[in-house]
Amino acid sequence: MLPWKTIIQLQKDSDCPVYLQIANSVIQEMRKGRVGPGIKLPGTRQMAEILEVHRKTIVRAYEELDAQGWIEMHPSKGTFTSKELPEINARRFSNTVKQKNFAATTGYSVKVNTVTRSPSLPLRHITGFHDGPDMRLIPADEIGRAYKSVLSRNTYLKFMSYVETPGVQKFRIVLSDYLNASRGLQTTFENILVTRGAQMAIYLLTTILFTKGDTIIVGDTNYYYADHVFLEAGMQLARVKVDEYGIDVDAIAKLCTRKKIKALYITSHHHYPTTVTLAAARRIQLLSLAEKYGFIIIEDDYDYDFHYLSSPMLPLVSADTKGMVVYIGTLSKTIAPAIRTGYIIAPQNLILELSRLRQLIDVQGDPIMELALTEMFEEGHIKRHMKKALLAYHKRRDFLCGLLNEKLSDIIEFKIPDGGLAIWAKFHKSVPLPPLTEKLKSQGLILSNGLIHNTSPISLNSTRMGFGWMNETETEYAVEQLTKAIRSK
Repeated sequence: MLPWKTIIQLQKDSDCPVYLQIANSVIQEMRKGRVGPGIKLPGTRQMAEILEVHRKTIVRAYEELDAQGWIEMHPSKGTFTSKELPEINARRFSNTVKQKNFAATTGYSVKVNTVTRSPSLPLRHITGFHDGPDMRLIPADEIGRAYKSVLSRNTYLKFMSYVETPGVQKFRIVLSDYLNASRGLQTTFENILVTRGAQMAIYLLTTILFTKGDTIIVGDTNYYYADHVFLEAGMQLARVKVDEYGIDVDAIAKLCTRKKIKALYITSHHHYPTTVTLAAARRIQLLSLAEKYGFIIIEDDYDYDFHYLSSPMLPLVSADTKGMVVYIGTLSKTIAPAIRTGYIIAPQNLILELSRLRQLIDVQGDPIMELALTEMFEEGHIKRHMKKALLAYHKRRDFLCGLLNEKLSDIIEFKIPDGGLAIWAKFHKSVPLPPLTEKLKSQGLILSNGLIHNTSPISLNSTRMGFGWMNETETEYAVEQLTKAIRSK
């Protein structure tokens, strides 16, 4: 008999169930050839005594091995390792020479997109002024427990199959309650379509609502990836200046008298990229203009949860009584970018059309994650995380702004933002951003060159400097390196 106690090494503190450890050990030994084909295995009772585990554990291990084809179970004779390994090597369908390298280019023409920039490496492994949340602050343990809890419940097994295209109803109910309480909305779950982040929401809305040649008003400057979704759809962008009170609504009114406006895209709470908040008077005026001229307002509220004043201004959609506002939000900023959970809030007829389109590109979202987030909302984990994260980011904002005022006030002009995770920094013309950022990158520090925010040939020489990504020690180091790079010129 083979020394099974030596062959099968069990780790009692492992998250992997014992029966799977046993099955996996047998599989590995068979792959290596140390356990050959056609070998009789000990009976379940005998193997249980050898490994000092419960007999039911061995029964489950053998059932797993049998299901995968590694063993053959004969009631009258016993259990044997399979004579042939269940893994099948692919056969070539021709006698041609084996391909040494994959083709470098296609053998057919591919339309080149000259409008949108190529994807770039995020470089998040390098310290710097990254725009986004700090992954060290996310409630990782709570996410893991909630996800595991969902997978362990037999009542949730049905969600491993296909679910409602707009998203799991239970999650949409919880999300609706949360948005109604925090943003002054009056939604039901039927007003919500869950998406994979806010970007997917913009794409779906553009495809459903607009046609080539439609004009959409956007800020000057504006969120790059929203602009390029509109441009990809063949839309015309009408840019309107953004000042310290948000987008210029008087300019929008004048524009509406000169041409037909189909829609307006706005990040009202913290304008992207400048971080300014749209003033209350302008919000009222903007809703009135939308009703008068019949244009759609797409309100992208990507970081509503991160606001440092005691009473954040409610979104435009909270005062919309005519169904002119489509509201977009995301939990990817609130929790973590890898959690691709966004949403669209709209009247039911639009949600239905969006659901129809969504089936063509992504039949459904991630129901297990949606259920895990549901548990986290119900158990208060998300609320506690947001409260702790908000305090941390508020402190980091003040720390970075204090250092910049102390060391680089003659070079960098900025206003302390009321919310968000970045400041909008305008650099003195004597310090052009592109060469500065390349110099910093070579020294192991990331700062965006700001080119993505230029919407005309004239360089803004401005960029977003994220403060959420770094703790105070890292921020102090980053500002020190930035100061040295600038002063050493």
